[in-house]
Amino acid sequence: MSCRFLAALLVLPLGLAAVGCASYTDDTREVRSLYDGDQFAQALTKLEASGLKNQAKNRLLYRLEKAMILERLGDGAKARAALIEADKIGDELYTTSISRTVAGFVVNDAATDYEGEDYERVAIHTMLALSYLRSKDLQSARVQARKIGFKLDEINKNYEDNKNRYSEDGFALYLAAVIYEAKGEIDDAIIDYGKALAAYQGKFSVFAEGPPDALVSAYARLLVARNRSDTLAKLEKSFPRPVAAAKAAKGADAGDVVIIHEVGHIATKSARDFFFPFGKQVIRFSFPVIVKRNDGYVGQTGASVDGHFTASDAAEDLDSIARDTLEDRRLRMVAKSAARLIAKGQLTEQAYKQFGPLGGIAANVFSAVTETADTRSWTLLPASFRVTRLSLKPGSHAIEVKTGGRTSDIRTVDVKRGQIAFVVDAG
Repeated sequence: MSCRFLAALLVLPLGLAAVGCASYTDDTREVRSLYDGDQFAQALTKLEASGLKNQAKNRLLYRLEKAMILERLGDGAKARAALIEADKIGDELYTTSISRTVAGFVVNDAATDYEGEDYERVAIHTMLALSYLRSKDLQSARVQARKIGFKLDEINKNYEDNKNRYSEDGFALYLAAVIYEAKGEIDDAIIDYGKALAAYQGKFSVFAEGPPDALVSAYARLLVARNRSDTLAKLEKSFPRPVAAAKAAKGADAGDVVIIHEVGHIATKSARDFFFPFGKQVIRFSFPVIVKRNDGYVGQTGASVDGHFTASDAAEDLDSIARDTLEDRRLRMVAKSAARLIAKGQLTEQAYKQFGPLGGIAANVFSAVTETADTRSWTLLPASFRVTRLSLKPGSHAIEVKTGGRTSDIRTVDVKRGQIAFVVDAG
């Protein structure tokens, strides 16, 4: 019996090494490549044929990735159904973590059910809101935008120590404010514009350049319209130009087009490994990382009307949020990994005692090979959101939309006085 166990220990690490190097990022590379090349039908076929579809531990990711492809195929209803189902799965996994902790204790985090990064669970509602805007369902879009704040509160209240920097979402508040404005609920819009402005100016905002210009201008216009002189005076101290323009434009015969650009594709995770000797063993720490992209260039993004180009404003940098939330949970990951490594170390010591050096070495290899970082993530999310807001005279306008350096389309938009039309563009 002991010889057979020793043989198993010697052979098992070799088999694990053969399959252990492939990460989720590697496994989904072809799906991303097809998606990036606008080959959405082929991307969906590849996703459906992948192991992701039938892996219970990846049921959340399967729905998230599929929803993005369905949206690009123009099937918003099925995309939203997949996202709503994913949201339910994420909530269930988040609140029932005991069995996953036990499963991941002996092997690695990638062996557990994927419950989603905090920013991904929030992004479900962002993508739902944008999908509803595409379908001109403002009421449902507003509901989803409001859910973002509730989701962030729910997540962060569970972190007594080492709380996330990502505790509020300026873009979600901005989106909710614009939707309120479009629905004619001006007082609610003013409240959320103010909250969005505070979030963009907050201590942990990822935008060094400050809040979007269009947000400040819209906020100023509504304050002027409602004669909120005290709030307007405070705003004017920090943003004199938009306030002056809002005062000058009071009562102007115009309507607005708000274009929301989904730019690029979010950075994927990779593994970073650290090895160090400890007694007879070699200990391996393996953590997921998101490497910062150096250039930050997203290509020309905005819209042209009658030969005049209006550049977009940066509204949300999902790449930065993803890195920040991953770093924020670094200490939590270290604590969990340390507990698992202690357990694996104890098993290795037992193998040395019971089966000698060969058994101990085999157990150590097993421990090292299986200690791999969990690189799973929602890989088809955009890297960032940008917003272009155009104030136009009533009537039909041909608008050329550019996202990420390429013209996505030229569409005709009917502009009505005092009303807002939405365009959601993925490039």
